[in-house]
Amino acid sequence: MYESARCAVRKSGLDGWLLYDFHGMNPLARRVARLPEDGVFTRRWFLWLPSEGDVTWIVSRLEQDQFSGLPGRKRSYVSWRELQEQLRVTLSGAARIAMEYSPGAAVPTVSLVDAGTIELIRSLGVEIVSSGDLVQAVEAVLDDEQVTSHRRAVGHLMRIKEEAFEIVAEKVVAGDPVDEYAIQQEIVSRFAAAGLVSDHPPIVAVNGNASNPHYAPSKERHSPIGVGDLLLIDMWAREDSLLGIYGDITWMAYVGSQVPEEMSRVFDVVRRARDAAIEFVDEALEEGREIFGYQVDRVARDVIESAGFGEYFFHRTGHNIAHEVHASGVNMDDLETQDRRRLLPGILFSVEPGIYLPDFGIRSEVDVLAGEGGVEVTTLPLQEKILPLLE
Repeated sequence: MYESARCAVRKSGLDGWLLYDFHGMNPLARRVARLPEDGVFTRRWFLWLPSEGDVTWIVSRLEQDQFSGLPGRKRSYVSWRELQEQLRVTLSGAARIAMEYSPGAAVPTVSLVDAGTIELIRSLGVEIVSSGDLVQAVEAVLDDEQVTSHRRAVGHLMRIKEEAFEIVAEKVVAGDPVDEYAIQQEIVSRFAAAGLVSDHPPIVAVNGNASNPHYAPSKERHSPIGVGDLLLIDMWAREDSLLGIYGDITWMAYVGSQVPEEMSRVFDVVRRARDAAIEFVDEALEEGREIFGYQVDRVARDVIESAGFGEYFFHRTGHNIAHEVHASGVNMDDLETQDRRRLLPGILFSVEPGIYLPDFGIRSEVDVLAGEGGVEVTTLPLQEKILPLLE
């Protein structure tokens, strides 16, 4: 049951992976441990996944029945002294282990074990390293079936994006009112018809609203869409299944026949940043070089900063994509965090640089699958220019 996790431990050269949770503070541990979602766990538990030897649980005697059906040796405790002794015995012989810890809290998504517990385990004479890459190997590396699900979702997203732009053009030409919220709801209805689900409704934003990367139109708060407006559509969804993997895209259009020169110029900078990041990853993987998330962000950010727009690019370049749209794997980030996790083959991630000026915002977002010898952009075609909707 835990062989994929132990395989990742062996490949990393570590002695083991110590999972720990208390009152749900470490959801990663619960998922890797395959604890039942409806289980009630009110006491501290540990799961030791050694590179060699027995899988071992350390659980409260009050709750040991909750763990009886799970594989592995069970050690129980009542007092805190017994807990510490069980940890000492279980970790005997281990020198270097992983936990959900990030030095300096650099990667918050894996910085989940409290400082006191880290101190306790270190007091037993072991070195603790981050489990970030182990988490990736178990949760973020996609298999063929998951990749196929992602491709199906992307196919629907690309079609729905085209339909949304067509609706805007038809409404404007006919003189019918249309607004951000109405288009958002058209997209949502098409998600449902295609069997797709999403954690939040898509972003449909015009002009200055597009300068807020997390703008969300609502029934109460939205802007009309008309001639001369710049339009951003950011949508993400997956199939409604346990194997469903998200697709996530952002496209730009202009409600008119001639895109203003300034908007085109800014989009070109974003496009070049996007393509530079993709090329960097592709070349590194082709050459067999190890690369990290922060390096990809830096490549894209350098392009935007060199063009004089650095202050207007205020989010990371990309994020990991899996069953959650913002999943637990490596992010392309040297801004909000410095993500030093490796890009592993089988990792899916977005590349979505943006420039957010006071009057309008520009973003281009694609999905990229890392392979053994390069990358695949799964959301082709790449957008090369802002689409004029009234040609």
